[in-house]
Amino acid sequence: MATDINPEQILESLLFAYGESLSVKKITEITKFPVNKVLLSLENLRNNLANRGIKLINKDDKWQLVSDKEHSEYIEKLVKSEIQEELTAASLEVLAVVAYRGPASKSEIEMLRGVNSGYALRNLTLRGLINKNEVTKPQTYQISLGALKKLGLNTEHELPKYNELKTELLRTEKLLQN
Repeated sequence: MATDINPEQILESLLFAYGESLSVKKITEITKFPVNKVLLSLENLRNNLANRGIKLINKDDKWQLVSDKEHSEYIEKLVKSEIQEELTAASLEVLAVVAYRGPASKSEIEMLRGVNSGYALRNLTLRGLINKNEVTKPQTYQISLGALKKLGLNTEHELPKYNELKTELLRTEKLLQN
């Protein structure tokens, strides 16, 4: 691990890559920084972002990068256009992983794919093709009833080669973990 990296840069990278809120406890576990250093770095990062399009917010000891509310009309246009466009290859791949592997956490999906899947997960959630279970920790995703309905299926078990592909995904996941 590089020692010359600014702690605010590390925290900014973590928050950006994770795409959801992170607790101070989780950040200290990952960075091995003392709590006071994490809190000071988060406050410095928040101040550095004050006049930018991205903001750092916190609630109940959880911190998250968000877009500035003043730009909400542009983000709304982006989201609307995103929903109207066809699914990308990455979104189809994530949908397949969720359908055959689900329920799956973001990190499990990313481990299988080898790339960040936050954008595709958000896109699929917005379209109602997958559901996000925010009660579980970590949060998990599974194929939605709406997606099954669009595919003309009653359950995910009716997906082509469901048992075979689910078994293969679980085997691959175990190999990647070792």
